[in-house]
Amino acid sequence: MNRRLAEIEAKRARLLERAARERADVAQTLQLWEQPLAFVDRCLEAVRFVIARPPLIGAATLLLVLLRPRSAIRWAQRAFALWQGYRWLTKKIAV
Repeated sequence: MNRRLAEIEAKRARLLERAARERADVAQTLQLWEQPLAFVDRCLEAVRFVIARPPLIGAATLLLVLLRPRSAIRWAQRAFALWQGYRWLTKKIAV
């Protein structure tokens, strides 16, 4: 019985050591992702800020049209192409 207990304790010690190594590996991996994920969080926060303020979008669009009409037309074409691509993709996924 005492030998069996010693085997169990040895296995437990190996498992605890392995768990500690794995925790350290996960912590190191997560540390590498901290900056990119923080950047994504800031971008999403900025998008939510703009979406919550439609007059801001309208004013920026008007300013773009008044200051650079050709650039505004190009942006409108790109936006329309993106919108069409989105609609096509959603139809393909729905089928």
